[in-house]
Amino acid sequence: MDKEQVLQSFGLTEAEVRLYVTLLTSGEATASELAKRTDTNRTFTYDRLKKLLGSGLASYVVKDSKKYFKAAEPGQLLAMLEEKQEQVRAVLPDLEKLRAPPHAGPDVKVFSSKNGVRAALNLVLKEGQSVYVHGTMARFREIMGSFYEIWDARRVKGKIPLKILSNEEVRMELAEMDVLPEEERSSITTFTFGNKVIIVLWADVPVAIHIESGEIAKDTVSFFNAIWNREIRIYSGVDGILEAFFELVEKKSSVFLGIGYSRALAEVYGKRRSDEWHKVRLKNGILSRVISYDDKKSKDYFQARMRQWENFEVRFLGKDICGPACMTLSDHMIATFIYTEKSFKVIVNRNRETIAAYRKHFELLWEKAEKR
Repeated sequence: MDKEQVLQSFGLTEAEVRLYVTLLTSGEATASELAKRTDTNRTFTYDRLKKLLGSGLASYVVKDSKKYFKAAEPGQLLAMLEEKQEQVRAVLPDLEKLRAPPHAGPDVKVFSSKNGVRAALNLVLKEGQSVYVHGTMARFREIMGSFYEIWDARRVKGKIPLKILSNEEVRMELAEMDVLPEEERSSITTFTFGNKVIIVLWADVPVAIHIESGEIAKDTVSFFNAIWNREIRIYSGVDGILEAFFELVEKKSSVFLGIGYSRALAEVYGKRRSDEWHKVRLKNGILSRVISYDDKKSKDYFQARMRQWENFEVRFLGKDICGPACMTLSDHMIATFIYTEKSFKVIVNRNRETIAAYRKHFELLWEKAEKR
């Protein structure tokens, strides 16, 4: 948000803001001089000066029978803001008494426009409870601009944790993230906290629906957790591949095992991200064993990578034995990368029995695989 927008939020018009900024840069000036510098009529300039004088943003002195106007220190804006806050605090008890008593059933309010959405999302911060977020955060940032950063900074300062379900890769402090399939892309975001649910429909003129109901909030959290705790997930695209690869090593695990690796797959996510992945793996003390295709390009690539990274061993098998997909597993999950399609797919499975079965299958192939 630029300085002109901030000043307008204090009830000043665009012309009054321009006059105040001109005063700041001029030091002292007469009304005639200010009219020339702002290219406005002298009468209009006087009217605007009266507004600035009345709000405490300007003052004047008389020299040689002439009025010389001067801008107040910018710090006066903070004093004005504090005065308004004190005035609001003074009347809050009376305003609370005027509220109608709560009625039975959900209390639903609709907030329209960006200002309305700001008011709704500030309620999330006021509650100070854990928040379940389902949907797009990219549209939140795109539509609300700098408010997104302000809101998130206040959330972190208030130590309010998030759990996010989205098809976008979101990196936020004090937040857990689970990526949904690309097919579940949405331009709606649901925020659930305490006994409240806020549904934001992101458009050029966004709308927020605020629902206060313990029953509805409980059902929304139950639905969220059902998705969050599912044993099988499907990710799409290169981002999905990277999300699953890093998820395999972000928790402590005795091993990382993989079948069906190749130079072609390595080129999908690139050497830089592969190096980042190895650093996370080593940080968590994970030994990696991988079975790659036995073509020359794959052999050359992985033999070089073995020399570069410790606790990383690769053996080689024919593509017909490895299969058409890349299967990887840790102690906690299996990720199957189907990269033969036009659109990459990753199937993540957390079922313990399935993990044990695939681990046994890997060990059989490992014994048959060719060493370097």
